Amino acid sequence: MSVTAAKAHTVQRRAGEAGPHGGTAHARRVIQVVQAFTRLPGPDHGPTEIAAATGLHPTVVYRIVQSGIPTALFVRGPAGRYRLGPGAAQIGLHAMAAAAPAPGATRPVLDRLASAVNGLALLWVLSALGTGRVVADTAGRYGIDALGLSAGDLIRLGRTLRAGASGRAIAAHLPPHMIDAVAGEPLPHAPGTTPRDANAFRAALQDVRHAGYAVAREEMPGWSEVAAPVLWGGVIFGAVSVLVPAPFLARDLTVPVAATMSAAARVTRLMSQGTPAAALPRDG
Repeated sequence: MSVTAAKAHTVQRRAGEAGPHGGTAHARRVIQVVQAFTRLPGPDHGPTEIAAATGLHPTVVYRIVQSGIPTALFVRGPAGRYRLGPGAAQIGLHAMAAAAPAPGATRPVLDRLASAVNGLALLWVLSALGTGRVVADTAGRYGIDALGLSAGDLIRLGRTLRAGASGRAIAAHLPPHMIDAVAGEPLPHAPGTTPRDANAFRAALQDVRHAGYAVAREEMPGWSEVAAPVLWGGVIFGAVSVLVPAPFLARDLTVPVAATMSAAARVTRLMSQGTPAAALPRDG
């Protein structure tokens, strides 16, 4: 190939790398590698494994993960394996913080749910560890203290997604390897309808994904719960749930299920909009 032809080929190749929206082939490959870490089981992976998941050549993957080390997008572990680093976590935290409903925006939604079911409505958010949940907001005629739980009880309850309708509503939408981690956790003391083993837990999650909601009858002594997931672009953010004294939750769940799913959908619509809940159209 002549020098002139070689230069023309280089220009053509570089032009071909430019995407229709101004991106480059390299940028798309970096995104492919990052996404592979979210799909592959376990926290760390070698270039060959990542290459198989992305269709890229292992040397291309190696260059990408190496170039991401100075910015902490990737970190190198033992045996030449890599995992997402604090740089990736920072991106995720910024994204979630930007998308989360404004303080106070969810309260009218929870107030409406609590009134419809005459219970305690809660917004649960997936914890940073990915296998637990924390209460972000509450509303209703009952307070958290009415549940009869100590601070330690609440911490233990939130630490695992193994029990409770809100736990299953969240866990059902985790990546498979994270579901496996939750399923392998010790079962907290919980009577009622709590799935007793890992296989029953996984089956319950399939039911939640199919139905769009979860139900727990007296898994928290004296209380029953209905919960629905809050998703952001297919990524689990948390769940909306309503707790009702067990004798008051009828066998016919039509009203509490519809009200809970509606509330979860409204919180989902609040994600990334910065829209006050009062400005959203009323359902029905």
